[in-house]
Amino acid sequence: MTVTTARPVLRDRALWAVCRPPARAAAVWFPYSSERRAPLPDGPWVAAVNHLSHLDPVMAGLALRRPVRFLALDELWGNAAVLDVVFRAFRAIPMPREGRYPVGALREALRHLASGGVIGMFPEGRRVRCWGDVPLERGAAWLALRAGVPIVPVAVWGTQYAMPIERLRLRRAPIRVVVGSAVAPEGFAGRDDPVGALTEAVREVLDREISRSAAAVRPRRRRSRSKIRGKTPRPM
Repeated sequence: MTVTTARPVLRDRALWAVCRPPARAAAVWFPYSSERRAPLPDGPWVAAVNHLSHLDPVMAGLALRRPVRFLALDELWGNAAVLDVVFRAFRAIPMPREGRYPVGALREALRHLASGGVIGMFPEGRRVRCWGDVPLERGAAWLALRAGVPIVPVAVWGTQYAMPIERLRLRRAPIRVVVGSAVAPEGFAGRDDPVGALTEAVREVLDREISRSAAAVRPRRRRSRSKIRGKTPRPM
């Protein structure tokens, strides 16, 4: 891929440099931790992030330490003024859920990669209650192969407890993000189904890292009000 320098990418980096410190400070409240299995690639790449909560883009972005343009469902726009401001500020790319091929979104993603930026995608296609509920879609792998850039699996765990699907309220729960080693697309180009093979390679990394995080990170149990006040609950 031929990479060109573009002002929007420089703007993204400036905005991220301003926003990351307060976001990192706020994440300590959960608490939040991250780990990288290997150094991140130089130049453009695609981040493939599992999706359990609205918090996932923020937590993944903190672990990646680079501005990431995420593809997000177009139905999310127009629901809340605050979200619309965030989407515009970080230049999220709207894409349809089903029924239409996301030609415009993929073209914009390819342009951003060509300018040296990073694209974030959720291979599950939507938030899920549990990892493994749905098969991974092939868009992230297709984009990496089409652009000739690495794909980086990012495993997020704990956000489903901090902000579950059914509510927007936050609660304290440990969050862990593991950034896997980059997967180069060149090794898959000769396969019978290169997109499917690369998708499966990403799924295997995510499955392994999510299983490790699930075993290591447990949500905190909420004490009853009577215990918090030092009283014994009355028998029913």
